Amino acid sequence: MNNVKTMKLFLSVVQIGSLSGAGRQSGLSPASVSRQITALEDDLGVRLLNRTSRRLSLTEAGQVYLERAERLLQDIDELRDAVSQLAVRPRGTLRILSRISLGTQHVAPLIPAFLAQYPDLKIDLWLTDNDLDLTEHGIDLAIRTGDLADSTLVGRLLASSPRVICASPQYWADHGRPTTPEAIKDHNCLTYRFEFGTAAALWQFRTDEGPPINLQVAGNFQTNNGEALRVAALSGLGVALLPAWTVKDHLQAGTLERVLSDHKTTVSDLDFGIYALYLSRRNLSVKTRLFIDHLVVEFSKQDWT
Repeated sequence: MNNVKTMKLFLSVVQIGSLSGAGRQSGLSPASVSRQITALEDDLGVRLLNRTSRRLSLTEAGQVYLERAERLLQDIDELRDAVSQLAVRPRGTLRILSRISLGTQHVAPLIPAFLAQYPDLKIDLWLTDNDLDLTEHGIDLAIRTGDLADSTLVGRLLASSPRVICASPQYWADHGRPTTPEAIKDHNCLTYRFEFGTAAALWQFRTDEGPPINLQVAGNFQTNNGEALRVAALSGLGVALLPAWTVKDHLQAGTLERVLSDHKTTVSDLDFGIYALYLSRRNLSVKTRLFIDHLVVEFSKQDWT
């Protein structure tokens, strides 16, 4: 039984004063109206209407049901209006989790325009390189980079995240520029550490032709923080394999210079991308969906290749 629909039908019968009148208003036959009212009474275990051939009247239980039903239906209408309004003017707080470098460089700058479009929203941006449990921390959306094949979250690809081999102009001047992937092994390679004591020391080079080239590289600096790796490369310490989105401005300014640009490069045979992650497609909040759409549009404008 559709309780809300039957409740509305009951109110219509009382307001009009007849089964046939309520049936005409609802597009139902009098017999169908009668069956539904009887089914409602059976479900409640009480009689709601006294019915004779000439008139209808409410029982005591019917009067109580009528009063409560009117208030409940009004609340339902107000709830529908409030939720529908959220689609136009979303409200509340949107809690976003992001990697530190990515969030600082490419997520935070997109927030002012989004809030200007939706002024009733608030954003809580949490920057950390740790993978936190979204449910435990009440996070609506996580923005992450990396290989997410094993993630239990729903992911939407925002952009590819190509890697580039780069170092400072002074480093290249002092040590020479490699012209082949194999020559990288002669350089001080700065590496990213995924877990304590384990560095991403396997760099992979690919071209459109031939198999990939996997090289075990080494150097005197490793870190679990991408920002620290970028700073080390800028200082002239060595050669780094970094996401293009972290160094684009430096490459344009000439404070970092890229080599082996005819090769696609990555770490440990992983395919990296930038993803928006959330718990479930079902019941995705309007505010979360709108911000994901905002990210998709803005990230599509970037050229990091």
